[in-house]
Amino acid sequence: MSAAATRLRPRVIGIELGFSLGAAAVVGVLAPHLLLLSGPIAIQGAATLAIGMIAGSVVGCLYVVFRFIPYRYLLRSLAVGSAAIEPHQLRELSSEPQRTLTFWLVPSIVGIVVSTTLLRPPLLDLTAGITLCLLGLVIISVTSLPLYVLVRAAFLGALELAPHEIMREVVEEAEHEGRIEQRLSRRMLAAVTMPVVFLAIGAALVVNAHVRRADERDREETARVFARAALESGPGVVRNAGIAAALERGRARGFTARLDPSKVGYSVTRSDDGVVVLRAPLEQGSAEVRFSGSTVGFLSSFAVFVALIATGIAGFLGTALGATLARDLRGATRNVRELGTDAVLSGSTRILRSARFRVVADLGRAIDRLAQRFRVFAIAQERAIEARKGAVRMRGLFFASVSHDLKAPLNAILGFTELARKMENVTPGQVESLDLIERRGRELLVLIETILDAARVEAGQLTLVLDPMDVASLLNEAAQKGRELASDRDAPVVIEISGPNRFLRVDRVRMPSALATFVAHALRTTESPTVRLLASSEKDRVRIEVEILSRRFTVSRLEAMLDPNRDPEAGEHRGLALGLRLARAVTELHNGKLEVVRRKNQGGGGALCVTLHAIPEGTPLSSTSTRPPPGPTAG
Repeated sequence: MSAAATRLRPRVIGIELGFSLGAAAVVGVLAPHLLLLSGPIAIQGAATLAIGMIAGSVVGCLYVVFRFIPYRYLLRSLAVGSAAIEPHQLRELSSEPQRTLTFWLVPSIVGIVVSTTLLRPPLLDLTAGITLCLLGLVIISVTSLPLYVLVRAAFLGALELAPHEIMREVVEEAEHEGRIEQRLSRRMLAAVTMPVVFLAIGAALVVNAHVRRADERDREETARVFARAALESGPGVVRNAGIAAALERGRARGFTARLDPSKVGYSVTRSDDGVVVLRAPLEQGSAEVRFSGSTVGFLSSFAVFVALIATGIAGFLGTALGATLARDLRGATRNVRELGTDAVLSGSTRILRSARFRVVADLGRAIDRLAQRFRVFAIAQERAIEARKGAVRMRGLFFASVSHDLKAPLNAILGFTELARKMENVTPGQVESLDLIERRGRELLVLIETILDAARVEAGQLTLVLDPMDVASLLNEAAQKGRELASDRDAPVVIEISGPNRFLRVDRVRMPSALATFVAHALRTTESPTVRLLASSEKDRVRIEVEILSRRFTVSRLEAMLDPNRDPEAGEHRGLALGLRLARAVTELHNGKLEVVRRKNQGGGGALCVTLHAIPEGTPLSSTSTRPPPGPTAG
């Protein structure tokens, strides 16, 4: 089993949790320094942002756990290499990286927004909370880019285990619908645009934080000077002269002050609404000045304008790069599909195309090298085919020559055997010897004819003379020839015909001989006292079965003996194997079908089933001579 599929869910969840903790650590360390926060505000602000980010990420990971439940059987099938996979399941699984990223990113964003605005600590004013929120969104969004790459790589590792035929169907359907090019353009646009957007917003936040911090210090110093210089009682006839005017001028600039007769020390306090209260001791009493901590917002309009300009430029570049990459990949795909064409195999078409992207150019060079190997392989394959054809021709000529050379003396032997049988002074022992010579001679003659026909089948030169013949005559002739071939067995052949006696258009010599080969094999191997030859009509077909009830000759062994590409086993009669395969070839040349069926209720074994086309009723019966196209070889 492959770990790429069985460990996909824990791997994806582990990646997400690792990125969540890493992003939270980065936020906790860098947020106070980037935003110039100090003291309790820095600690509570960074902690709040990190906690919100982790909480949202954990919720996203839990949701991902449930997202994997419908894919458990699919992942198990991929792990064990099963082909029981539907294309739509692979399409759904290939779309999961985007959904997984979304289900991780959205809860993280919600956690950041809620923790830094609605649930922010009292020391953190709304402006600082929004600034922390934007910084957290930038960091979590930047983190999502490498996270998506790793998650998608994990899913691709599982998808690569799918069968090539099913995966090719999924890819072809996606390409036909245009989803591949659309996704490519969107991903390239996001890969170029998003980093620029995040960098622009992050830079704007950092710069704005420095400006805001400088403004806070300037306003605090202004309030301190205002309290000591404008509100202090001076010498003269009227000690508080000018204080009312100073209070009015300070109020116009956002500084609200009042005089307190009690004596307090110097202090600066901040409220959660961003208002700073400064208390300063005076010679007589003390002054309290209230003012806004900063007049600078979390983002300036100029920073937003610059970010929009940078985003527009990045979007244009991303679209252009996506179109260029899509064009290069279309060319590479076209080149791959041209690998099997005659133009490429002949060497007249050059595969390599110019590409702007280095990885696509490397792919093009690899395709060109592969095309050259295809050309070498095609040439070698053509030579091998020609050599095989030559070998088949030579073997056919050899078989024909040897068979003809053997038939002449064999016919002489059989002829003189018949003459010797007619002599008057023949003893019973001599008659028995003559019978054995004649029986074995005829078996040898049948084997020679089988070799000749096998050679003709291989060369595609076997001519069939098709004549109408009824099923009963065909079976009777096949049974008689089968008994002659298996003359050493005396088991009877029982013929059973169910239904009407239909007519078939067959070769009157070769079709009965083919069935006789099956009958002879059944007579030699059956463990039953009789051999049954069954025939039944099925619409426009006739089904003929030769039962072979033997525990030694199972269905799988019978199928192996009929396989033209299999060599006979040790101890297996090669002449019998050649005859069975020739019989199969003759059956297929009659546009028939030969199969092995199982017999369960008769002590094991099976049956050789021949299905032939019947002549429709009312059709004129006439003989035809035909040479079918080359069929399967018989040996």
